[in-house]
Amino acid sequence: MKKLIGYAVLVLLAAGMVFVLFNNKKKIAEQTASVADDGTVAVGTQPVNVENYTLEVTSNGLTAPVKELKFVSDVSGRVVKIYVENGSRVSRGTPLLEVDKELLQADYEAAKAAYESMEKNVGRFAASQEVGGVSDQQLESMETQLAAAKSRYEVSRRRLADATVKAPISGVINMKYVELGSLIAPNAPLFDIVDNSRLKVTCMLPDGKIEKVKKGQQVVLAPSGSSDREYTGKVGFIGVKSDRGLNYPVEIEIENGSGLKAGEYMKARFISEEGTTGILVPRSAIVGGLRSSIVYLFKDGTAVAQDVTLGEMADDRVEVLSGLEDGDEIIASGIMNISDGTKVKSIN
Repeated sequence: MKKLIGYAVLVLLAAGMVFVLFNNKKKIAEQTASVADDGTVAVGTQPVNVENYTLEVTSNGLTAPVKELKFVSDVSGRVVKIYVENGSRVSRGTPLLEVDKELLQADYEAAKAAYESMEKNVGRFAASQEVGGVSDQQLESMETQLAAAKSRYEVSRRRLADATVKAPISGVINMKYVELGSLIAPNAPLFDIVDNSRLKVTCMLPDGKIEKVKKGQQVVLAPSGSSDREYTGKVGFIGVKSDRGLNYPVEIEIENGSGLKAGEYMKARFISEEGTTGILVPRSAIVGGLRSSIVYLFKDGTAVAQDVTLGEMADDRVEVLSGLEDGDEIIASGIMNISDGTKVKSIN
C-alpha cells in the first residue's frame, strides 16, 4: 500500500513538472509571436484622460504613549509598604508606596496641638483687648505667633500626607525601581507610569507631502506585517521645522481600546478628504524610477519615449504631474519589447 502511494506521488510530481514546462514554452511562444516578421511589435495602448481622484500619502512610525512619566520621589525615608507591582493599572491618586511615618506622625500631632493652643490664646487675647486688658501690641504679637504655628502645622501635615506616595497620573506601572525596606531620597526614581489609553505615532514626511496633510485629518494605521488589523487615528500635530533630511514630524493620535502596545511599528495612510484633478497612468506603463521616468506614447505606429514627472501613488496607478496631456495615447503593456522609435501596432 505504501509503495502504491509513493508511485502516485511521483506520478503527480512528474505531471506538475510537465505542466510548468509546457506553460513556460507557451509564454515564450506568445512573446515571440508578438514581434511580426517586419519588426513591428504588438502592444497594448490606452488613452490618457484628466480625471478626479483621491490621493493617499503613506509613511511609517512607531507607537508611543501620549502620556508617560518617570516618577521620582519628593520625600525621604525607608519604604515600609508597596501597594503595586509591574503591570499594575493605577488611577490618579492611587497609593503606590508608603515610607516610615512614625516620626512624621508625632511631629504632626505636636504641630497641630501647638497651633490649636495658640488659636485659643489669640481668641482670649482678642476678648481681653476689647475691654482694655491687653494692648494692641500684645495682640499683634500673639497673632504673629499664631501665623507661625499655622505654617508649621501645614508643613507637618503635608509631610505626613506625602509619606504615602500616590500616582500623579492614570496608567500602568511599567517599571518599579524600589523594594520593601529601600531607603529613598528626593529625586530617587520610583516608578515608570505609562498611560496607554491613548497612543501616538510619529511619522516623518518630506516637504512635498507635508502640504497635503492637515490637522484633524483621518489616518488609517496598520501594524507592520499584519493585513487584518487596522486602526483609525487623527493628525494631532504637524511640525513647523524640518530635520536635516528636510522631513517634518507628524503625530497621529489613536484612542487605544484594543490592546495596542507602545513600540509597535505602524504603516500610516493619510487619506485626503479633498479630490484632486489630474492624470493617472498604470504603474506597468512606467519605465525607470521616481526621479527619472518615461512612458511610451503611441504615435502613428511608433513608440515615442516621453519624460514624465511622477507624483503620488493611487492604488495601482501613478499620478503624472507633467509630461502628458489629456488625449495622449500611451503604451500600457508590451513595453519590455520596445524602445524609442520601435514600430508598434495596437492590439486593443
